[in-house]
Amino acid sequence: MTRITVGRLNPVTDDEIARLVSTQSRDELAEHITGTVPEPEPRSRRRRRLIVGIPLVGAVTAAAVVAFSSGWAGPQPAEAAALSFQREGGYLVVRVQDPEADPERYREEFRQRGLNINLKLAPTSPDKAGQVLFMEDGDDPAGRIEAVEGSCGEHACSVAVKVPENYRSYASIVFGRAAEQGEMYATGPGDEPGEGIGLPGIDDYTVTEAVAILRARGVAVEYRYQYRGSDQPYPHGIPADKVDPDWYVHEGLVGSENQAILFVGPEPND
Repeated sequence: MTRITVGRLNPVTDDEIARLVSTQSRDELAEHITGTVPEPEPRSRRRRRLIVGIPLVGAVTAAAVVAFSSGWAGPQPAEAAALSFQREGGYLVVRVQDPEADPERYREEFRQRGLNINLKLAPTSPDKAGQVLFMEDGDDPAGRIEAVEGSCGEHACSVAVKVPENYRSYASIVFGRAAEQGEMYATGPGDEPGEGIGLPGIDDYTVTEAVAILRARGVAVEYRYQYRGSDQPYPHGIPADKVDPDWYVHEGLVGSENQAILFVGPEPND
């Protein structure tokens, strides 16, 4: 009965299996397996095992065929952590290991440790990469969160936050990272108008003055319209041919790589 059942499960005949495996391979395999058996088993027990009726090589080959056809390739490696956590002097030092990770992965890894912290990395100019662009935390009796600035590129980052042990408030932190090709830059608090594009005090410039300096540097220019607190009638940017050269510049920000965005209007700043 056993021979019939197993034979139905095995679509490969003994002769076919033998042709698939060389004599040398069969001999080596048999020698390896028999060499690992510590003691011979009683004759009756060996007989019960051999009654299956599948040759040794056939059994091994069939197992290999099943494993291959099912697509099983062994256990898959676990996804590396996006953050590292280390206790140090009453703080939990949380360092970014994967600057390309989705912010939700950071949030989930904080959540697994009972922390309600929202951490993001935003593209910015090279001189801001690794610095804090935004930070907000609660008034927690355990203390305040501290930011550890460092370098932060596209693929490697050394920034961290020091979270007091037993911290239970909410916190939101944005670090700057090196922007990828074509990404718009984020800005940080306290920047002087024009500082990001190397023209601090740009709010005293006219369009002609600012554009002349930027073009001499080989920097492309885009325009945004500002008039008495409104961007109408150009909410999506104003075409260059609609900009009066004598208008005033209110702010200059870094756009994508080697590009400046000028906020301009017909009236000077107050």
